[in-house]
Amino acid sequence: MQERPDPQAILQALEWPSAVVSAPVSGGTDTLIWRIEKAGKNYALRVYQPGQHETCRREEIVMATARAAGLPVPEVQAVGSWQDYPVLLLSWLPGRTLAEELQMHQGDAYHLGLLAGCMQAKLHKLAAPTLLSQQPYAWINWSGPIDSTLEARLQACSRQNHTLLHLDYHPFNLLTDGTHITGIIDWRNAQAGDPRADFARTAAMFLIEGSRLQPSQASLRAFIRGWRAGYTQEHGRPEELSLFYAWAGEVMERDLASKRSPEELARIHNWTQKWKRRANLF
Repeated sequence: MQERPDPQAILQALEWPSAVVSAPVSGGTDTLIWRIEKAGKNYALRVYQPGQHETCRREEIVMATARAAGLPVPEVQAVGSWQDYPVLLLSWLPGRTLAEELQMHQGDAYHLGLLAGCMQAKLHKLAAPTLLSQQPYAWINWSGPIDSTLEARLQACSRQNHTLLHLDYHPFNLLTDGTHITGIIDWRNAQAGDPRADFARTAAMFLIEGSRLQPSQASLRAFIRGWRAGYTQEHGRPEELSLFYAWAGEVMERDLASKRSPEELARIHNWTQKWKRRANLF
Protein backbone atom coordinates (compact mmCIF):
# COMPACT_ATOMS: atom_id res chain seq x y z
CA MET A 1 0.00 0.00 0.00
CA GLN A 2 1.28 3.46 -0.96
CA GLU A 3 2.26 5.53 2.08
CA ARG A 4 0.25 8.72 2.51
CA PRO A 5 2.30 11.83 1.67
CA ASP A 6 4.02 13.38 4.69
CA PRO A 7 4.55 17.10 3.95
CA GLN A 8 7.39 17.48 6.45
CA ALA A 9 9.21 14.48 4.97
CA ILE A 10 8.67 15.90 1.49
CA LEU A 11 10.22 19.22 2.54
CA GLN A 12 13.23 17.30 3.83
CA ALA A 13 13.55 15.60 0.44
CA LEU A 14 13.37 19.00 -1.28
CA GLU A 15 16.12 20.26 1.05
CA TRP A 16 13.78 22.72 2.72
CA PRO A 17 14.07 21.30 6.25
CA SER A 18 13.58 24.65 8.02
CA ALA A 19 10.20 25.23 6.36
CA VAL A 20 7.12 24.68 8.52
CA VAL A 21 3.87 23.08 7.40
CA SER A 22 1.16 25.65 8.14
CA ALA A 23 -2.07 23.99 6.99
CA PRO A 24 -3.62 21.82 4.29
CA VAL A 25 -5.36 23.70 1.49
CA SER A 26 -8.43 22.63 -0.44
CA GLY A 27 -7.18 21.57 -3.87
CA GLY A 28 -8.28 19.55 -6.86
CA THR A 29 -9.22 15.90 -6.88
CA ASP A 30 -5.80 14.81 -8.17
CA THR A 31 -3.39 16.78 -6.01
CA LEU A 32 -2.77 17.53 -2.34
CA ILE A 33 -1.72 21.04 -1.30
CA TRP A 34 -0.22 22.40 1.91
CA ARG A 35 0.57 25.96 2.89
CA ILE A 36 4.22 26.23 3.91
CA GLU A 37 6.01 28.96 5.86
CA LYS A 38 9.71 29.80 5.73
CA ALA A 39 11.51 32.97 6.82
CA GLY A 40 8.24 34.89 7.05
CA LYS A 41 7.06 33.93 3.56
CA ASN A 42 4.32 31.56 2.43
CA TYR A 43 4.59 28.86 -0.22
CA ALA A 44 2.35 26.13 -1.66
CA LEU A 45 3.47 22.51 -1.59
CA ARG A 46 1.65 20.70 -4.42
CA VAL A 47 1.81 16.88 -4.39
CA TYR A 48 0.63 14.86 -7.39
CA GLN A 49 -0.59 11.28 -7.53
CA PRO A 50 2.11 8.57 -7.65
CA GLY A 51 3.68 8.27 -11.08
CA GLN A 52 2.29 11.55 -12.46
CA HIS A 53 5.78 12.84 -13.26
CA GLU A 54 4.90 13.87 -16.81
CA THR A 55 1.85 15.83 -15.58
CA CYS A 56 4.00 17.58 -13.00
CA ARG A 57 6.69 18.42 -15.56
CA ARG A 58 4.10 19.76 -18.03
CA GLU A 59 2.59 22.03 -15.39
CA GLU A 60 6.04 23.29 -14.38
CA ILE A 61 6.87 24.22 -17.99
CA VAL A 62 3.49 25.82 -18.67
CA MET A 63 3.62 27.96 -15.52
CA ALA A 64 7.14 29.12 -16.39
CA THR A 65 5.92 30.14 -19.87
CA ALA A 66 2.92 32.07 -18.54
CA ARG A 67 4.93 33.74 -15.79
CA ALA A 68 7.67 34.81 -18.21
CA ALA A 69 4.95 36.53 -20.28
CA GLY A 70 3.86 38.56 -17.26
CA LEU A 71 0.79 36.62 -16.15
CA PRO A 72 0.21 36.28 -12.37
CA VAL A 73 1.25 32.65 -12.06
CA PRO A 74 3.04 30.86 -9.17
CA GLU A 75 6.83 30.73 -9.41
CA VAL A 76 8.34 27.27 -9.07
CA GLN A 77 10.71 27.23 -6.10
CA ALA A 78 11.64 23.55 -6.10
CA VAL A 79 10.84 20.35 -8.00
CA GLY A 80 11.27 16.81 -6.76
CA SER A 81 9.58 13.60 -5.72
CA TRP A 82 8.93 11.61 -2.57
CA GLN A 83 8.21 7.87 -2.80
CA ASP A 84 7.09 8.28 -6.44
CA TYR A 85 4.89 11.30 -5.60
CA PRO A 86 5.91 14.19 -7.91
CA VAL A 87 6.14 17.49 -6.05
CA LEU A 88 6.20 21.20 -6.86
CA LEU A 89 6.97 23.88 -4.30
CA LEU A 90 5.40 27.13 -5.50
CA SER A 91 5.32 30.76 -4.45
CA TRP A 92 2.13 31.73 -2.59
CA LEU A 93 0.05 34.26 -4.50
CA PRO A 94 -1.92 37.02 -2.76
CA GLY A 95 -5.68 37.39 -2.73
CA ARG A 96 -8.69 35.12 -2.28
CA THR A 97 -10.41 33.04 -4.93
CA LEU A 98 -12.65 34.92 -7.33
CA ALA A 99 -15.45 32.60 -6.21
CA GLU A 100 -15.08 33.82 -2.60
CA GLU A 101 -14.89 37.43 -3.72
CA LEU A 102 -18.07 37.03 -5.77
CA GLN A 103 -19.93 35.49 -2.82
CA MET A 104 -18.81 38.31 -0.52
CA HIS A 105 -19.36 41.21 -2.93
CA GLN A 106 -22.18 40.28 -5.28
CA GLY A 107 -22.73 43.92 -6.15
CA ASP A 108 -19.31 43.85 -7.84
CA ALA A 109 -20.21 40.88 -10.04
CA TYR A 110 -19.93 42.70 -13.36
CA HIS A 111 -16.55 44.20 -12.41
CA LEU A 112 -15.22 40.81 -11.25
CA GLY A 113 -16.40 39.19 -14.48
CA LEU A 114 -14.68 41.95 -16.44
CA LEU A 115 -11.39 41.21 -14.66
CA ALA A 116 -11.71 37.48 -15.41
CA GLY A 117 -12.52 38.06 -19.08
CA CYS A 118 -9.67 40.51 -19.64
CA MET A 119 -7.17 38.14 -18.03
CA GLN A 120 -8.34 35.14 -20.08
CA ALA A 121 -8.00 37.21 -23.24
CA LYS A 122 -4.43 38.15 -22.25
CA LEU A 123 -3.70 34.46 -21.74
CA HIS A 124 -4.93 33.75 -25.27
CA LYS A 125 -2.30 36.08 -26.71
CA LEU A 126 0.43 33.68 -25.58
CA ALA A 127 1.98 30.89 -27.62
CA ALA A 128 2.05 27.53 -25.89
CA PRO A 129 5.45 26.06 -25.00
CA THR A 130 6.96 23.67 -27.53
CA LEU A 131 6.05 20.66 -25.39
CA LEU A 132 2.37 21.42 -26.06
CA SER A 133 2.47 23.07 -29.48
CA GLN A 134 3.90 19.89 -31.01
CA GLN A 135 0.37 18.47 -30.65
CA PRO A 136 -1.92 21.31 -31.77
CA TYR A 137 -5.06 19.12 -31.86
CA ALA A 138 -4.51 17.19 -28.63
CA TRP A 139 -7.03 19.45 -26.86
CA ILE A 140 -9.90 17.92 -28.86
CA ASN A 141 -9.60 14.48 -27.24
CA TRP A 142 -7.80 15.75 -24.14
CA SER A 143 -10.40 14.38 -21.72
CA GLY A 144 -11.19 11.27 -23.78
CA PRO A 145 -12.50 10.36 -27.26
CA ILE A 146 -15.31 12.55 -28.57
CA ASP A 147 -17.83 12.15 -31.37
CA SER A 148 -15.82 11.46 -34.55
CA THR A 149 -17.85 13.87 -36.70
CA LEU A 150 -17.40 16.63 -34.15
CA GLU A 151 -13.66 15.89 -34.01
CA ALA A 152 -13.32 16.15 -37.81
CA ARG A 153 -15.29 19.40 -37.93
CA LEU A 154 -13.20 20.93 -35.14
CA GLN A 155 -9.95 20.04 -36.87
CA ALA A 156 -11.21 21.55 -40.12
CA CYS A 157 -12.25 24.88 -38.61
CA SER A 158 -9.59 25.36 -35.93
CA ARG A 159 -7.12 28.22 -36.17
CA GLN A 160 -4.48 29.81 -33.94
CA ASN A 161 -3.71 26.25 -32.91
CA HIS A 162 -0.55 27.09 -30.98
CA THR A 163 -2.29 29.33 -28.43
CA LEU A 164 -1.86 28.45 -24.75
CA LEU A 165 -5.15 27.13 -23.31
CA HIS A 166 -5.82 26.72 -19.59
CA LEU A 167 -8.93 24.49 -19.92
CA ASP A 168 -9.94 24.89 -16.27
CA TYR A 169 -10.37 28.65 -16.18
CA HIS A 170 -13.07 29.41 -13.61
CA PRO A 171 -13.48 31.44 -10.38
CA PHE A 172 -12.04 28.75 -8.10
CA ASN A 173 -8.78 28.83 -10.08
CA LEU A 174 -8.48 32.63 -10.13
CA LEU A 175 -7.26 34.81 -7.26
CA THR A 176 -8.13 38.47 -6.79
CA ASP A 177 -7.72 41.40 -4.41
CA GLY A 178 -11.00 42.84 -5.71
CA THR A 179 -9.20 45.21 -8.06
CA HIS A 180 -6.95 42.90 -10.09
CA ILE A 181 -6.59 39.23 -10.89
CA THR A 182 -3.63 38.32 -8.66
CA GLY A 183 -3.27 34.68 -9.63
CA ILE A 184 -4.13 31.97 -12.16
CA ILE A 185 -3.62 28.52 -10.64
CA ASP A 186 -4.03 24.81 -11.47
CA TRP A 187 -2.52 24.47 -14.96
CA ARG A 188 -2.63 20.67 -15.15
CA ASN A 189 -5.15 20.67 -18.05
CA ALA A 190 -3.19 23.13 -20.21
CA GLN A 191 -2.95 22.43 -23.94
CA ALA A 192 -2.07 24.17 -27.18
CA GLY A 193 -5.00 24.87 -29.48
CA ASP A 194 -7.73 27.18 -30.71
CA PRO A 195 -8.56 29.79 -28.02
CA ARG A 196 -12.25 29.35 -28.76
CA ALA A 197 -12.04 25.95 -27.06
CA ASP A 198 -10.88 27.54 -23.80
CA PHE A 199 -13.51 30.28 -24.12
CA ALA A 200 -16.26 27.71 -24.75
CA ARG A 201 -15.20 25.50 -21.84
CA THR A 202 -15.25 28.47 -19.47
CA ALA A 203 -18.63 29.55 -20.84
CA ALA A 204 -20.04 26.05 -20.31
CA MET A 205 -18.86 26.02 -16.71
CA PHE A 206 -20.43 29.44 -16.07
CA LEU A 207 -23.71 28.75 -17.88
CA ILE A 208 -24.29 25.19 -16.65
CA GLU A 209 -22.50 25.09 -13.29
CA GLY A 210 -22.56 28.78 -12.36
CA SER A 211 -25.13 28.31 -9.60
CA ARG A 212 -22.47 26.41 -7.62
CA LEU A 213 -20.75 29.74 -7.08
CA GLN A 214 -23.81 30.54 -4.94
CA PRO A 215 -24.48 34.09 -6.11
CA SER A 216 -27.95 35.37 -6.84
CA GLN A 217 -29.16 34.79 -10.37
CA ALA A 218 -28.86 38.51 -11.06
CA SER A 219 -25.24 38.54 -9.84
CA LEU A 220 -24.37 35.46 -11.89
CA ARG A 221 -25.83 37.04 -15.03
CA ALA A 222 -23.90 40.25 -14.35
CA PHE A 223 -20.69 38.29 -13.81
CA ILE A 224 -21.09 36.42 -17.12
CA ARG A 225 -21.86 39.67 -18.97
CA GLY A 226 -18.73 41.20 -17.48
CA TRP A 227 -16.61 38.19 -18.43
CA ARG A 228 -17.82 38.32 -22.05
CA ALA A 229 -17.27 42.08 -22.22
CA GLY A 230 -13.78 41.86 -20.74
CA TYR A 231 -12.76 39.12 -23.13
CA THR A 232 -14.15 40.94 -26.17
CA GLN A 233 -12.47 44.17 -25.11
CA GLU A 234 -9.03 42.51 -25.08
CA HIS A 235 -9.31 39.83 -27.75
CA GLY A 236 -12.30 40.59 -29.94
CA ARG A 237 -15.60 38.73 -30.07
CA PRO A 238 -15.17 34.97 -30.63
CA GLU A 239 -17.05 33.76 -33.70
CA GLU A 240 -18.50 30.45 -34.91
CA LEU A 241 -18.71 28.96 -31.43
CA SER A 242 -21.38 26.26 -31.90
CA LEU A 243 -18.90 23.43 -32.50
CA PHE A 244 -16.79 24.53 -29.56
CA TYR A 245 -19.80 24.71 -27.23
CA ALA A 246 -20.79 21.20 -28.33
CA TRP A 247 -17.25 20.01 -27.58
CA ALA A 248 -17.25 21.73 -24.19
CA GLY A 249 -20.53 20.04 -23.33
CA GLU A 250 -19.15 16.60 -24.21
CA VAL A 251 -16.09 17.25 -22.06
CA MET A 252 -18.24 18.35 -19.16
CA GLU A 253 -20.53 15.31 -19.46
CA ARG A 254 -17.52 13.00 -19.20
CA ASP A 255 -15.76 15.01 -16.50
CA LEU A 256 -18.79 15.12 -14.19
CA ALA A 257 -20.31 11.70 -14.95
CA SER A 258 -19.61 10.35 -11.46
CA LYS A 259 -19.91 13.67 -9.63
CA ARG A 260 -23.42 14.93 -10.43
CA SER A 261 -26.96 13.67 -10.00
CA PRO A 262 -28.89 12.15 -12.92
CA GLU A 263 -30.94 15.35 -13.13
CA GLU A 264 -27.83 17.53 -13.33
CA LEU A 265 -26.24 15.26 -15.93
CA ALA A 266 -29.42 15.40 -18.00
CA ARG A 267 -29.22 19.20 -17.99
CA ILE A 268 -25.60 19.07 -19.22
CA HIS A 269 -26.56 16.53 -21.90
CA ASN A 270 -29.46 18.66 -23.12
CA TRP A 271 -27.17 21.70 -23.33
CA THR A 272 -24.68 19.68 -25.40
CA GLN A 273 -27.37 18.39 -27.73
CA LYS A 274 -28.68 21.90 -28.27
CA TRP A 275 -25.30 23.04 -29.53
CA LYS A 276 -24.81 19.93 -31.65
CA ARG A 277 -28.09 20.71 -33.40
CA ARG A 278 -27.04 24.32 -33.94
CA ALA A 279 -23.75 23.08 -35.41
CA ASN A 280 -25.69 20.76 -37.78
CA LEU A 281 -24.03 17.65 -36.36
CA PHE A 282 -27.33 15.76 -36.75
